[in-house]
Amino acid sequence: MNFYKKINLIKYHWITLIAIYLVVVAGAVVRMTGSGMGCPDWPKCFDQYIPPTSINDLPENYQLYYSSVRAKKINKFSNFLKTIGFNEKANQLLSDKSLLYEQPFNVWNTWFEYVNRLIGALAGLFIFIGFLLAFFSKEKKLKKILLAFGLIILTAFQAWWGSMVVATNIVPWVLTIHMVIAAVMIGWQIYIITFWSKSSSQIPVFLKYAAAVGVFFFLFQIVLGTQVRQIVDEWLVHNQRTDLVFIDFSVFISHRTTALFLVIYALCLGIYSFVKKLKVKEVYLLIGLIFLEGIVGKFLADFNLPLLLQPLHLIIAMISFGCLVRLLFHFKTAKS
Repeated sequence: MNFYKKINLIKYHWITLIAIYLVVVAGAVVRMTGSGMGCPDWPKCFDQYIPPTSINDLPENYQLYYSSVRAKKINKFSNFLKTIGFNEKANQLLSDKSLLYEQPFNVWNTWFEYVNRLIGALAGLFIFIGFLLAFFSKEKKLKKILLAFGLIILTAFQAWWGSMVVATNIVPWVLTIHMVIAAVMIGWQIYIITFWSKSSSQIPVFLKYAAAVGVFFFLFQIVLGTQVRQIVDEWLVHNQRTDLVFIDFSVFISHRTTALFLVIYALCLGIYSFVKKLKVKEVYLLIGLIFLEGIVGKFLADFNLPLLLQPLHLIIAMISFGCLVRLLFHFKTAKS
């Protein structure tokens, strides 16, 4: 296949990774602007492939209609949760009538969410084409095909779970799992790049273990970050951004403590790399990103969470996570 020969497969997989990161950025912007419920249904938006631009394009009882649709979806999702043993979570969803609230139409929120979905669909297309490239590869290695197919399954599950985020009116724990799946997708795609590139570069075994520890703590920090964001959102329902005061500091303290640990972790990596005279660009990029993340986090805390810094804070965390995954899988192990 001449067409196949012209494709630089490694570059293609890097482009796919960028597309996945763009979905994360788009999701962060949606969260920042409060547009998560801009489209009350999924996969369409207000039952349309191209969403409305005016409330006049909607029926008079649209809020009541989509509230009833949401009730049916919550019932189905609750039944699913019960089948896998999460009875308490299922009952919480069924008993919380606030989840049935349908927000008034806002054209900006609707189109922010719609563009987010379009970017997600584009990333899904890249992932599907990646599977086809693996399937028709001259080197038909089963692992390549299985990795690509596994990412398709994960993407499909993420899309379905995203629809549950909408159906449950952005319940915090549902959104948190949505974010964790996004991080896993990034890690999976980086592993695919690693498998195709066949690197012979080596790093000390200590860095491998350090990367594994970093992956765990960054995932933990991302989860904490979504909880912090939820507390902030709940506060802003009845209060002003310029007067942020919180009763429960436990999540904030955990988030900041983990951030401090990651800064110390970055310092240790830097000292180790300097002493060992390592020339691994991922290490130095990671160190820079962690310190930049700390600075952005400080600005967020001290200046009442400036809107533009919120998506930046998340994307830096996700890129740092990607660097750690690459350190973990891309390099072969050498003796320390």
